[in-house]
Amino acid sequence: MSHDLDPEIAAVLDETVQRFGPAPNHLPGNPVAARQDVELRRAFVNLGGPQMREKRDLTIELAGRSIPARFFVPEGETRGLLVWFHGGGWVQGSIDTHDRLCRALAAGAGTRVLSIGYRMAPEFPFPAPLDDCFDAFVWARKNAETLGATPDKLAVGGDSAGGNLAFGVTVRLAAQNLPVPAAHIGVYGVYDSDLDTPSYLAPFGDGRYGLSRAAMAMYWDMYCPDAKRREHPEAAPLRASDMTIFKRPYIMAAGLDPLRDDSRKMRDKLVASGVDTVYVEFPRANHAFVHLGAFAAVSRETVAQMSAHLARAFSV
Repeated sequence: MSHDLDPEIAAVLDETVQRFGPAPNHLPGNPVAARQDVELRRAFVNLGGPQMREKRDLTIELAGRSIPARFFVPEGETRGLLVWFHGGGWVQGSIDTHDRLCRALAAGAGTRVLSIGYRMAPEFPFPAPLDDCFDAFVWARKNAETLGATPDKLAVGGDSAGGNLAFGVTVRLAAQNLPVPAAHIGVYGVYDSDLDTPSYLAPFGDGRYGLSRAAMAMYWDMYCPDAKRREHPEAAPLRASDMTIFKRPYIMAAGLDPLRDDSRKMRDKLVASGVDTVYVEFPRANHAFVHLGAFAAVSRETVAQMSAHLARAFSV
């Protein structure tokens, strides 16, 4: 693996290939097989991590459908509730692939976490995944006290496509004049549909560190086949006309990630709008590195920073 990467990240990526072989190219023809492969590889890095006082699966009943969720309560006193949307290009990932990350955030922030298993593309393209995330957040607000929180102490967060969905939920909440979350966590999020930013066109856009520009083009084609609809701020939150709807944002980027400039552009637009924004970029990290907490210090550091941000937001 290249010396450009943090050596601990490089080592675990090499070990993953040794254990499971190179990632197969199941998409776009076989999303089910692609999901199964991601589950297998992520289970390896999900081992260990903080234990919870309570961890249970539940089903959220929504209009005409039901979706799975997982609820985490750490040891000790808790404050607030983080509603988390997993990444995976709107096509892959699950509450299982993000289990360790949600436990780490719950323990680190001293907060409860509700991880949402939304419907995925290509079977359910835009806006179906966002519909599920939006309705799940509204459900969480309505049931906040039952979940051990209060309606004014709810945050949203997500990584990659999950960051897109988290910020998209707020766009829709604001459009409907509903209360927006108290804080936002965006982990190398997909904030726009522009695939011609410098980081997409950089040498690492070829996928040498995992995610590629070609893969993102494919994900967008599966998630939102109508290119014109990708300009809607619910699909591309960076295009929101009012950035002040995003309260207490924490924006994290990986320096060797094709999505890096999405985070930089989101930071710049938030700051230009007068929003107090925390932005952190890890120059030697790749896309999805946040899941490597069992192996890499830089992964544990970013989770610690996100946790501290949430704890501060919920203490106001």
